[in-house]
Amino acid sequence: MKLRKDFVVLPTLRSNDDQSLEKHSDWLELLYDLIFVAAISQIALNLSANYTPITFLESIPLFFAIWWGWSGHTFYLDRFGTDDILNRALTMLQMVVVASLAVNVRNALTTTGEGFAISYAVLRFILVAQYIRVGRNLPDARPLTRRYSIGFGIAATIWLISAFIPAPYRFVLWGVALFVDFLTPFRAGDLHINFPTHPTHLPERFGLFTIIIIGEAIVSVVVAISNVGFNLYTALIGLMGLLISFSIWWGYFEEAGGAEARVQDRGDQIAKYQLWIYSHFPLLLGIVGAAAGIKHVLMLPYGSELSSTDTWIMCISLAVALLSLSLIFISSFRWDDCKSRLLLVFRIPYYLIIILVLLTGFLGTILPGFLVLVILTVLCIAKDLISLREIPDEICNL
Repeated sequence: MKLRKDFVVLPTLRSNDDQSLEKHSDWLELLYDLIFVAAISQIALNLSANYTPITFLESIPLFFAIWWGWSGHTFYLDRFGTDDILNRALTMLQMVVVASLAVNVRNALTTTGEGFAISYAVLRFILVAQYIRVGRNLPDARPLTRRYSIGFGIAATIWLISAFIPAPYRFVLWGVALFVDFLTPFRAGDLHINFPTHPTHLPERFGLFTIIIIGEAIVSVVVAISNVGFNLYTALIGLMGLLISFSIWWGYFEEAGGAEARVQDRGDQIAKYQLWIYSHFPLLLGIVGAAAGIKHVLMLPYGSELSSTDTWIMCISLAVALLSLSLIFISSFRWDDCKSRLLLVFRIPYYLIIILVLLTGFLGTILPGFLVLVILTVLCIAKDLISLREIPDEICNL
């Protein structure tokens, strides 16, 4: 039997491709995204069931670990991915591991911590194996892949060891592992310039993942309405939830241009490129946190006040999401241009909206939860109307 020619294809340096050609996500990458969203939805369910500051803070490292796992494979595929059978098999294997993550993440801090740690370690070890393979076949990429293999390998080992350490010491190891994982790309420094990501593929990948998270937030609100019962009150809350979701979508794709191929045009400013990347994490966290808050408003009888802590979590989550959109917008400008008075003045209305969203938290003990949500919705609509202003030519030329 003769095997297909694409059964195994050696890794290639994607930066050698024609960067002027558009490159889009393939169907396997989209399926990969959905598996990760399933894991994030478990965190969202846990947050909805226990909408407290402690649960919210506990969700942050778990959410980051999952997002970081998704980002790691996404960057690998963008730089070195080949659509051969071996790559597909490894990607599908990672999906199996992520499914295990999704099963274990909801109670990762209590009863299923061992399973979560082992699953995450396996996920990262697969990525390390892929980078080792790239280093063996592409000598030019070896300085980058060596740093990634060592850093991610150390972190994965710590994750694996933590599975056999009792709580709370296990969580200390998780923190160390996440720190090592997070620090690894920074150690590569200017090597990122030698192996640039694709100017259209990577923004599209981040944009698609963002829109899927927004969609998941909408679905969670719709499911909550069906559970509570459809009436005029729940319909209005659902409508406001949709308007806030639409506003975040508008802010990302229209106002901030998050999925546009702009950041890499800034040349060798690695810090601005990293700002664009890492701003997506608080954005997604804010979306999930705000959606959980809207679901809690749904559960209230008409005219009832949302608890003070619930109100603050919802307002802070939405403010964090909106601030992240501003950071994504700013990331497409050079550091010197960010100091431009024109740009600062142009962005003042957005910052005022963010401050007002945050200050709305003080109204939790004064107004019913429904009216608090009305205020947040009006502020989001106002932000979208502000974004309809024509950008001055002086700013466009920065």
